[in-house]
Amino acid sequence: MSPNSVLALSHITFTYPEAPEPLFTDISVTFPRGWTAVLGDNGIGKTTLIRIALGRLRPDSGAISPAPGGIVAGYCPQNTDETPANLDDFANDWSPEALAIRRDLGIGDDWPWRVDTLSGGEAKRLQIACTLALHPDVLVLDEPTNHVDAMTRERIIAALRAFDGIGVLVSHDVALMDAVADRCAFFERDHVRGRNVTVVRTRPGNYAVASASAAIDRQSADAMLRDARRESARLSSVKTQRKHDATLEVSSARNHRFVDPKDHDARSAIKYNHNPSSLGPASARIDAQVEAAQERAADIVTAAKRYDGDLWMDAESSSRRELARLPEGFIAYGTDGDGNRGENVSGSGVTIPMLTVGAHDHIGINGPNGTGKTTLVKALLRAVTQDEQRTGLPVPRLTIAQNTTSEDARWAMETLGALPAKERGVVLSSVAQLNADPDRLLAGGNPSPGELRKLLLCLGLRRHPHLIVMDEPTNHLDLHSIQALGRALARYPGALILVSHDECFLRQTTTIRWSLHPSPHGYAHLHVRN
Repeated sequence: MSPNSVLALSHITFTYPEAPEPLFTDISVTFPRGWTAVLGDNGIGKTTLIRIALGRLRPDSGAISPAPGGIVAGYCPQNTDETPANLDDFANDWSPEALAIRRDLGIGDDWPWRVDTLSGGEAKRLQIACTLALHPDVLVLDEPTNHVDAMTRERIIAALRAFDGIGVLVSHDVALMDAVADRCAFFERDHVRGRNVTVVRTRPGNYAVASASAAIDRQSADAMLRDARRESARLSSVKTQRKHDATLEVSSARNHRFVDPKDHDARSAIKYNHNPSSLGPASARIDAQVEAAQERAADIVTAAKRYDGDLWMDAESSSRRELARLPEGFIAYGTDGDGNRGENVSGSGVTIPMLTVGAHDHIGINGPNGTGKTTLVKALLRAVTQDEQRTGLPVPRLTIAQNTTSEDARWAMETLGALPAKERGVVLSSVAQLNADPDRLLAGGNPSPGELRKLLLCLGLRRHPHLIVMDEPTNHLDLHSIQALGRALARYPGALILVSHDECFLRQTTTIRWSLHPSPHGYAHLHVRN
């Protein structure tokens, strides 16, 4: 372990090559030993700043201490389909330290040799294990609990608590942050003098403590702004009233008639009355007071406006009573979706009762990693396709997978750019309601994973789907975006199938639950409850 106890980024400014303006300007943040949770809205720059800290991106300006390369850094990315560079080394490492990592995270001996067959949660555990095996001075985990079930989350929490270096946790998982974080670095958008700027504020404590402190800061700033605006309005009113009174006084016929030619003050008042822009020294003083009050109001920093309203779902439900049906039986892991075993020779899979998907059903699928949730969804989609072929009646549907790809991003951005202006405006308005910044998408470049998922959903709604299927819909989303998406999906009029470990989100959006439970015999049982 390096003697360095702090990773410091000072006055960092960064602009992507294709962007018209910097992603952030003059950002400073310090990461001491222990765990710092980094959180903020999708696309605000969290992952970018971490990549700068690790030397994977070069900033426009600013300093990093120690310089990248001066310490051993381990980075675990968001997506589970990124294979660790040291996977082969870890697979062949049977040292006591490596065995302890395997034990703590529940890594199977054969996992490194069959990465392509692992579930999302298993792949994430393997990624973390390989990162820990580097014995890093700085350990950076980007959304480590995406894709994982409750048991896996507990294993990850235990592993993170045992790490004694500089830990950086980019996450929106409240339970994880509350369990391990010593402090929280909030990426926030401030509104000051008519502009939105990105800042990073570090507050002590886990998420519960730090977010409460942040809420108090916001309330205090809002109260200061209200008071400043109230004072500015009061002074403006005083100025207007004084001008009105002075005008009446000096413009009356009686005052003009009896003014003494030697009364220079009265003559000056009459002169000022003919110049509406000024009423003498008293007016100058009140002007200065009004201007000062307006300046104080302009200098107060408040949170930038959010767009997390209710999303209008331009969708319709099917006129059919049933969109999909699976008969009671057994679906083997690794099948092609209709029960054919294919490569599966172990006899493991999912036993199911008869399952149907109605036109208005909102179904949540949950269960531990590796119990067959993805296998079940593939079987359902296969059943929909077969029914379309049999009846000739199409079922418009939108499917968003657990992991998005660079090809998804390219398609989404090209599709958005090719839309007519009016239709593009509708899509961007919908994206904004999910707490994303339309200006960032219009600027081009690669959207963050969270921004991409929102864009794929809003582009897909243009096809008026009768069925929406989303695998781990809250992965990569910030907390405000999760809330906005939950409100939107709860109001969706068609059929909805969500695969998720987020119990709170499923309660908000679904009314039917399909739960998978593992058995000691190598297969899982599915239970249905309404």
